[in-house]
Amino acid sequence: MEKAAWVARDLLAPRAAAYDETATHPVESWNDLWEQGLLAAAVPEEYGGLGLDMQTYVMVIEQLAQGCTSTAMTMHMHSVVQRYIDALATPEQKATYYPDVVERGKLFGSWGSEPDSRGGSGVRETEIAHGSDGEYVINGDKHFCTMAGAAHRSIVHCTMRGYVGLEGYLLALVPIDAAGMTISGPWDTLGMRATVSPRVSFKDCHVSGECVLGEPGQAIEKAIGQTFGLGYSAVYIGAAQRALEFTAEYAKTHQFAPDPTPLAHNIVVQRSVAEMTMALEGARLVLYQSAAGWKDANAQRRWVLSARAKYLATEAALMVTSKALQTTGGRSAHKSYPLERIFRDIRTCTLMPPNTDRAMQLIGEDALGIGDENRESGDTF
Repeated sequence: MEKAAWVARDLLAPRAAAYDETATHPVESWNDLWEQGLLAAAVPEEYGGLGLDMQTYVMVIEQLAQGCTSTAMTMHMHSVVQRYIDALATPEQKATYYPDVVERGKLFGSWGSEPDSRGGSGVRETEIAHGSDGEYVINGDKHFCTMAGAAHRSIVHCTMRGYVGLEGYLLALVPIDAAGMTISGPWDTLGMRATVSPRVSFKDCHVSGECVLGEPGQAIEKAIGQTFGLGYSAVYIGAAQRALEFTAEYAKTHQFAPDPTPLAHNIVVQRSVAEMTMALEGARLVLYQSAAGWKDANAQRRWVLSARAKYLATEAALMVTSKALQTTGGRSAHKSYPLERIFRDIRTCTLMPPNTDRAMQLIGEDALGIGDENRESGDTF
């Protein structure tokens, strides 16, 4: 935790604005995460990683997000892939992939979203099929492909030819230089600009059998995908916490004439800071509770834990970043302050699945004792 806080403050934060402005991969920041051992947060200890439990992990992501939202988000996406490898890969695959992270500082992406599918849908139009000589062939389109062009390998979420729905759900770790893979389109977005997540197309993309993780349908059974929701929540809370801290410091050091006292003495400002503080404390508590109960939760319970954390983190982060701008006033619109960047990042990244309506549905179904059949039928984070 202390190391993550130091890395965020001294290494990530000074570069965040430049990466945002240029919409480029935060390569230097990734290298810092590797050199400080944090890139292997989700790699098991027996393979040289930290093997963090879920509660410690979300706390680390929360700290990193206070330095750079995009770097923390890409770190989380990479870490979920490491959990997929742990759950699905053979010992030989682990001996191949984990050293790429631990010894060489390589990042892994996760590409699930598709242009014609609702965000979070588990059924993929991207098809994977058996080729010749033990190879597999991938065809399809993905969008919001985080770290495209920079990730050493990326898990491509596919459906195996000949299977129906989630029965054919299969993951393939596609290398960055795979033939038949094309990155297209600009990445010029409102926020999360340094995640660089353009569209990627696969046209007869051949990968070796060693790239495929597990058997069709097995990835759903392992309930790793729900981990996305916990990390997203940590990113939201961490970024919003930085906005709150900036606002509080601003209020203590600025005043408006003719009142000679700092803004912090204004009862309206005090109320705003109180509301922001309590919203984040509540969201953080639920996130930590969800993470603490993660290990012993079955797949169905993990749906609810992720939905609870993400719903509250989303609502709190949106409120806090908006109120931070209003409290500090028009000056906060200047790019010399971090608030406008954090506001844009939060407004963008809280759109990630499951959206608020879906999260509330999952929570409501659980409270009413219904809905397990819906969670089995085709959704994944």
